Amino acid sequence: MDIKTWSLLFYYGNVLILMIIFIAVISKKKLKELLPIGLFIAAENYTIEIIGLHYGYWKYPLENPGYPEITIISSLIYFPIVAMLFYKFLSKSIKKNIILISIFVTLNMIIEIITLKTTRIFIYGENMNIFYALLMYIAAYILIILFGNYYYNLNARKGS
Repeated sequence: MDIKTWSLLFYYGNVLILMIIFIAVISKKKLKELLPIGLFIAAENYTIEIIGLHYGYWKYPLENPGYPEITIISSLIYFPIVAMLFYKFLSKSIKKNIILISIFVTLNMIIEIITLKTTRIFIYGENMNIFYALLMYIAAYILIILFGNYYYNLNARKGS
């Protein structure tokens, strides 16, 4: 299998599998609660994506013209779904949440490494490496928790 076909199957396969898991796990009632989390992470991730591309932390190779939509799909579909799944499984226990963050970060890093090593979807620029990606994922999950708590506390105060 050539690298372009593998890249296509790997990228869209990941998105499709994630969407199937999301549909199977999230109820319509829960979706209404999780949608603000997804919208927030979409805005945050798209902003980070544009900044990273602008400053050359990563790039999408020109020899890979079949994927102009990667930025949009990953920022506005893939990562918001991951964020909503993550937030759905949060609990009141800090210990369980640390374990949950560890699981999600580990899965993200596995996909990141496989993507970098086996596809031509994107490559790191001079200023980026796996360690920075790890820090970005950890920060993203902490940010999801902080935003979710802020958003729902704000709504609870408005409702009172």
